[in-house]
Amino acid sequence: MFSLDYSVFNAIYGFATSVSYLEWVYVFLANYFPYIIAIVFLYELLHVKDLKKKFYIFFLTIVSVLFSWGIIAYSFHFFFYRARPFIALGAVSGTSTPAVVSLIHAAASPSFPSGHIAFLTPIVLAAFLINKRTGIWLSVLTIFVGIGRVAVGVHWPSDILGGMLSGVISYFAIYLLFSKTTKLKA
Repeated sequence: MFSLDYSVFNAIYGFATSVSYLEWVYVFLANYFPYIIAIVFLYELLHVKDLKKKFYIFFLTIVSVLFSWGIIAYSFHFFFYRARPFIALGAVSGTSTPAVVSLIHAAASPSFPSGHIAFLTPIVLAAFLINKRTGIWLSVLTIFVGIGRVAVGVHWPSDILGGMLSGVISYFAIYLLFSKTTKLKA
């Protein structure tokens, strides 16, 4: 575990758990904001007037999400186990460091990269093809999801960055593939 990763995690998690009346905000960010992002994206996509552009963005998004979340993230989970913070730091005994407790239900699955962020990043990047303003807003909301996932104790900060990297690589790889193999353009 990197000391910077640990320090940033402690700062975010420590703040989230020290202000108990704000815990629901972090739980909302971690659990429910991804749905809001997906709904806003679908709403914006449904309002694209050009049918070819709509289908192009739809298939670009689906394929890049499947590649990022379904292949890259799960390959890392399969070959590289990194314990979630509430597991890695949850049973710290004999130290003055308080144990980390997850504020949401999360499986004891590997934490790197964040599957939520690997799922959301291609969606956010595709949103820029619809509307730059929507893309910017969804990018900010996705960053809040990442902060929320760290604040509730289920991810390390580098897990969030890994999920973003997975999403960016997947999106642009599929975008380049589509631009070479299809006559549809966004």
